[in-house]
Amino acid sequence: MRNIKFKIVLYFIIFLLFNTSYSQIIDESKLDYSTYQKKKTETSQFRINADLPEIFQQIVGTPYENPNIPIEDAIDIEKYIVGPGDLFLLGIYGYTNQQIQLYVNPEGSIIIPYVGEVYLYGLSLKKAKEIVIEKVKKRYYSSEVSLNLLTPRTFLVSLTGLVQGKFRATPLTRVSEIIRYIVFDTLNVAKTYYENMMKQSKEPNLLRTTMSMRNITLHRKDSTVLKVDLYKYFMTNDDKYNPYLLEGDLIRVPYTLLEKNYVSVTGAVQLGGAYEYNEDDDLETVIGLGRGLDVYANPDSIILYRPYKYKPGFELINLSYERDRHYPIKVNDRVFVKFKPEYYKMATVLILGEIKMPGYYPISYKNSRLLDVIEMAGGLTENAYLPLSIVFRYWDAEYLQKDTMEIVINQRANDVIISENDRKNFEIDVLSRRNRVVVDFQRLIEEGDQSQNILLEDKDIIYINDNKNIVYVYGQVNSEGYVPYVEGKSYEYYIEKAGGYGLAADESNTRIIRFNTRGWYKAKDTEVKNGDFIYVPKIEKKEFKEIVTVISQIAGVIIGIITTYILIRNTTK
Repeated sequence: MRNIKFKIVLYFIIFLLFNTSYSQIIDESKLDYSTYQKKKTETSQFRINADLPEIFQQIVGTPYENPNIPIEDAIDIEKYIVGPGDLFLLGIYGYTNQQIQLYVNPEGSIIIPYVGEVYLYGLSLKKAKEIVIEKVKKRYYSSEVSLNLLTPRTFLVSLTGLVQGKFRATPLTRVSEIIRYIVFDTLNVAKTYYENMMKQSKEPNLLRTTMSMRNITLHRKDSTVLKVDLYKYFMTNDDKYNPYLLEGDLIRVPYTLLEKNYVSVTGAVQLGGAYEYNEDDDLETVIGLGRGLDVYANPDSIILYRPYKYKPGFELINLSYERDRHYPIKVNDRVFVKFKPEYYKMATVLILGEIKMPGYYPISYKNSRLLDVIEMAGGLTENAYLPLSIVFRYWDAEYLQKDTMEIVINQRANDVIISENDRKNFEIDVLSRRNRVVVDFQRLIEEGDQSQNILLEDKDIIYINDNKNIVYVYGQVNSEGYVPYVEGKSYEYYIEKAGGYGLAADESNTRIIRFNTRGWYKAKDTEVKNGDFIYVPKIEKKEFKEIVTVISQIAGVIIGIITTYILIRNTTK
């Protein structure tokens, strides 16, 4: 009895000890990666194999656990290589009908009942089918025999670079699928760790590396090395640039300074820009990186800008796409594809408003005029009001940016901008530059003045207005807004209709702004017209420093006059 009690107590103690140690293991396994990384940092600043947890983490949760993965097309039986884990279906039809599922065992063989062992490892699927059918027909000579692949095997491949690990794959998995998982899977611990490290880096962007997409290498077990270029694969759909994976493959993904290893293609291409360089690049490849030639491209007029090695500047090389498609491209080369001369003839304008057939109309570049488009659109409606009709012009963004920057730079040398208010007004004027073209539609339509029949540009917008019969009053008035237009009424009438002047109004500086030209005029000297704006500014209070400056200037003038007077008087005595 004592022995039984002793055994019970002993078992209970062992259970407690095991439970305590097991709970500690569970608690340790629940530590997330960031906690583990923090512990490592606190333990030692110098760590050997510091990315070891990342390497092991890669083996779990990779995207090929389900064998029923989508495939691009029917398997090419001449390219598919058989290996351990492939599942086949053997069919025998004749005197006896049966179907048998057969796995390729770890030794590379399948075992067929009443036939025996057949070694298939490393054979193409086509060759494997031929051998199996031949051997089975020797046993079942009067039957039809078939062998079909049911499920491809799953195996591990290795990846090395800044991110390292092992990943599940099948013979239908390409290198690009592994790279996609590395780049885009937010659950990838190594990727997340790398991104956080890059965010914390204090190095400038020029010194930061980026995962290569065009200089990847695939190392086979038989020492074969294949070059992988994902851009060129999607450009050509050639398997050699993005091969299928096999057991024992090692994918080397270099990290590169793209700012030091690029080529650029611009001009008449679909997607101009800078791209990672590959030593096998030629003109055809670089044009392909830009997604091919634009519909308006001139393929016989391509300029290659090649930087000199030991001096500034470029060597200019003229190329033709058809003749020079295999012309070798060097790192940092810049390719520019010119447009066809007739490209600009495809210009269009938009006409809206009081026009009989509004819409887009084609124009001949630097040749079509305003009246041409009005006639193409069927002419004006009876509600058209010419004094308020306008033309908008949209210059390209690059031109506007350059033009505006030059104006701002010229501000430094302008003797008109002498005060802080002048500078502010200048900057506002630059930022609010309008795209209006000065056209007098009345003189053009009613008087036939051909000086107003302007040449149109691509993307111009012609707006034929109706008679709004309004005047807009704003600024320091009590009720800002539109006031019905009454011919012959002065500006005071419209200000009164807008509730009168506000408390901070500067009445003496009230201005009338013309709708079409946007010109500013003194209200007392100008007749209000239909569509005009009336602006009442705010009284501008002078700052103390400005008052002191004015007083000192006046005092300086007075002192100068008095001094001059004294000198003249003394010399005349």
